[in-house]
Amino acid sequence: MIPAKTDPHVSCPIVCGEYMRATGFFLTATNQIYLVTARHNLLPTNAAALETGDYPLTYQTNDFLPTIDIYLRDGPGFTVKRVDLLDKHGILIDDRIDVLGIPIDIDPEEYGYLPWTLDDIEAPDATPPTLDVIGFSGRSFPDDDVYDIDIYTQHVTGPYVLTVHDDENTTAHTPTETGFLAFALDNGPEKHESEYNGYSGSPILGTGLTGIHCANVPVTAVNTDTNNTTETTAIAYWRADALNQLLRM
Repeated sequence: MIPAKTDPHVSCPIVCGEYMRATGFFLTATNQIYLVTARHNLLPTNAAALETGDYPLTYQTNDFLPTIDIYLRDGPGFTVKRVDLLDKHGILIDDRIDVLGIPIDIDPEEYGYLPWTLDDIEAPDATPPTLDVIGFSGRSFPDDDVYDIDIYTQHVTGPYVLTVHDDENTTAHTPTETGFLAFALDNGPEKHESEYNGYSGSPILGTGLTGIHCANVPVTAVNTDTNNTTETTAIAYWRADALNQLLRM
């Protein structure tokens, strides 16, 4: 993962419950703008209970963190808008999918963000072999024990870009039955697990909106041409067409 040369305004840093550092992005649908992120950033989530087909995920969160501070780039720093799940109606949620859409009254375009639309969603069969995860990793946030909005608005960095690969010649998993969960491999230098912190909820981009980051899992990748194996990390993500599922709920 490397720092983006400029902030492309496709995602934003968020802090949930004045504790959980994460990433979100904006979606407009049915004349409503939503903040989209991973559900486990805010709500108790047992990944083993999600519909992940024949690939079980094992992470679990127990916290209920209903307030979300949305950091919107405003010049060299950020403006912060707080929303509270307890004040919201029409939240997009499905217990089978670790994605959440929160209706907001903020206009992201005032800050240079162009919300994604359903027309931007990339069909699963159109996924390119190289994808970019653009989000705010653990390196993006101040390393302070006490959460202070004034400090964060000045010291949160720009996003990081993690390039991952969906290489048909390398396999590290079996396809899921749901069609919503997918994987791509991080073939870059080995990273400590904490370096991925903050990426949850990041948009995963190909030629359009491909998915929503949810987890990093160690895997043994097998090159199907040579049968050589490599220990690496797979990025588990919910395909962006899961957003259509949420809107149908």
